[in-house]
Amino acid sequence: MRKRVNYSVLFLVSLLFCIPFPGKANTHSVAEGEGNGWTEGYDLSFRDSKNNVLSLNQLKGKVVVINLWATWCPPCLAEMPSLDQLYQDFKGNDSIIILSVDIDGNLSASRKFMAKRKYSLPVYQLNSALPNELSTTSIPTTIILDKAGKLVIKHVGGMNFGSQKFRKSLLDLSKE
Repeated sequence: MRKRVNYSVLFLVSLLFCIPFPGKANTHSVAEGEGNGWTEGYDLSFRDSKNNVLSLNQLKGKVVVINLWATWCPPCLAEMPSLDQLYQDFKGNDSIIILSVDIDGNLSASRKFMAKRKYSLPVYQLNSALPNELSTTSIPTTIILDKAGKLVIKHVGGMNFGSQKFRKSLLDLSKE
């Protein structure tokens, strides 16, 4: 019985590192002209389950939505249906790309997780370290880069990707 209680306490404490406190979700919007744009020298890249590498430099000219998550993170799981729907709705838009990045890097487990829930959103893992400007200590974290590669939004905490305001913002960015 004591062991079970200890595991429960350990689990609850570990959730504190994953779940932002209510009302404390952090959205950092970057003012125009701030933030770094695409740089030829920096090679932030992602790897998919087929070992294909996708670098941010390849995505120049596209709005990039990067969602950092893990299968063990309750807020990540809560936002996943709306993220998958966002992917479904925008996958035909050549100027917007959505990258679902499992921070644990276990693509096999991530693919099983996605298949079990019938999500079609492809999953990536980091193939290189995030630059300081994009790094985070909490998940989920959503990062949006404009077509010039400038950081527009860095949101720490769960999101509703189905909101009209969010979708309009993405479309507006894609038209710039």
